[in-house]
Amino acid sequence: MSRHSDQPALQPESIAAVRSRRAHSVKWQRYPVDIVPTWVADMDFPPPQRALESGIELLRNGDTGYPSSDLAAKYEAAYREWSLQSFGTQPHPLRTVADVVAALRIVVMALTDPGAGVIVLTPSYPPFFSVVKDAQRQLVQVPMRRVDQSYTIDTDLLAKAAEDQQTQAIILCNPQNPTGRVFTKTELADIAQIADREGLTVIADEIHQDLVNRNFTHIPFTSLDNESASRAVVLSSPSKSFNIAGLKVAHIELPTDRAQRARLETSPLLALSQATPIGLIVGAQAYETERDWLDEVRDIIDDNFAVVQKSFAGQDLVSFTHREGTYLLWGHLNQLPAGQSAYEFLLDRARIGVGPGEDYLPGSPEFFRLNLAAWPSTVTALVERINDAFGTL
Repeated sequence: MSRHSDQPALQPESIAAVRSRRAHSVKWQRYPVDIVPTWVADMDFPPPQRALESGIELLRNGDTGYPSSDLAAKYEAAYREWSLQSFGTQPHPLRTVADVVAALRIVVMALTDPGAGVIVLTPSYPPFFSVVKDAQRQLVQVPMRRVDQSYTIDTDLLAKAAEDQQTQAIILCNPQNPTGRVFTKTELADIAQIADREGLTVIADEIHQDLVNRNFTHIPFTSLDNESASRAVVLSSPSKSFNIAGLKVAHIELPTDRAQRARLETSPLLALSQATPIGLIVGAQAYETERDWLDEVRDIIDDNFAVVQKSFAGQDLVSFTHREGTYLLWGHLNQLPAGQSAYEFLLDRARIGVGPGEDYLPGSPEFFRLNLAAWPSTVTALVERINDAFGTL
């Protein structure tokens, strides 16, 4: 892998070193020091240095007022080129916002009516549930089918839910959190056809688009040749790709359908969630110059998944989904200790803080989510701790 001479390779750190460096991180400060945190979706790797330097220069100059339009234009231009090189497509025009959850709330409020049904494929990222409910819309959960070590979309269930006259939108997460699916063009076309037939808006969260297994390809929803692609709204951010969630920058890819775009652009909520100047400038710089850094991170993540899959191959007590994208691993504890969920068992016996399965799939305490955007030594420690915990059963 080629690297710029002024950009040093990532240097591995111990668990203690990461914890010390991240003194203000919710991920690392939530649990006591003897617990390895893997519950929240951010990386243990330091963000790319060149991108950070652009933000440091802004701070050094005291240029911390409200961002001018040129910063948003710079960000959009950088992302357009990134999208073209990464996916072979140009995105629709963008509006920058603080984060994807805020963007989702804006879009749901602007493009659906109070009391309307909003479909969410489950298991799913927990804020999808809360955004729909907080917006006083009806949450319509459509479970995906768990087949062997993967998940597929049940198009019959999806079509039936979409037929309801109250249903107005589908929230799609691709690559999917927490299952790691990268949906195929056929699967996306099935969703698009259902949305076309029922006149639904597809709201596609594609924040993990840059973090896919080398054997899979992310397909932006708006690249489809379907009517629903023109009405769709895509949400994304450099926050996952470059580990800059705290800098607050994301974007809404506006629909090309005129009526949909007008409803969204006139939403007063757009003014309440603005990207920060430092987020815009660091995000733009990352898109412009940090592909090598991301390639190195992806290699580490791919290796981490391979280690976990190999370590637990044939293990009767736990199973994991095959990872296609994201740095998140969806696990299933096949034997639950009496009175404990998988989350409780792993916290108590393995001293690992995972994402509780019931947050993603209500009523399913046997599931859990692991974040493997970590140094190999941390992943080795996770494997050893889990195996040691199994020895207590």
